[in-house]
Amino acid sequence: MGNHKKLLNPFTWLTREIRMRKVLPYIPYAEIHIDIGCGPEEYLLKKSPCRTRIGFDPQTGQGLVDTIAAQNSSIDCITMLASIEHLSYPERIIKECHRIIKDDGKLIITTPKSTGKWLIKLYDPHYEAVEGPHQRYYNLNSMHNLLKGFFQIKTYRTFMLGFNQLFVCTKT
Repeated sequence: MGNHKKLLNPFTWLTREIRMRKVLPYIPYAEIHIDIGCGPEEYLLKKSPCRTRIGFDPQTGQGLVDTIAAQNSSIDCITMLASIEHLSYPERIIKECHRIIKDDGKLIITTPKSTGKWLIKLYDPHYEAVEGPHQRYYNLNSMHNLLKGFFQIKTYRTFMLGFNQLFVCTKT
C-alpha cells in the first residue's frame, strides 16, 4: 500500500482557495515568508512569490510554539490563515511575530467571524475534530486589541459573504 494523502473536504478546499486568492496580492516579492498554520499541503506557500518559504503546522509535525528560530527583524512576511482562532495564547505568537518581522514587513491574518459558526457546522460537521476547536473569534476591535503595541492594521476586508476577514498589518 502506498502513502496516500487524505482528500480535502470540498468546503475546506474551497475556503482555502478563496483565502489564498484574497491574501496573495498582499504578499511582497521578497526573501522570506513564514506561514503559521500552513496545513499539511502548504497550500499558500506553494504560490508565495517569496524565495524562501517556511511553514509551521501541528499537522506537519512542526508544532506552533512560542518561539520561532529566526533572527530579530529578519522576516519579510508572516501569514496566519484561519489559524489564530485555534490558539490558546495568541498573544505569545503575536509577540514573537513582532520580534522576527522586519520593520517594513507584513503580518497577514485571516480569521472567520463568529457569525460563520453555523456555516462551518453545516458544510463540515467534523471540522473541529480534524482542524482543532476555535478558542475564540475575532472582529476588527478585538483584533486591534490583540495587536496593540505590536502591529497596526493597515487593511481590513471581509470576504466570503462577510463570514471571513482579512487583516494586513505592519509593525509599530
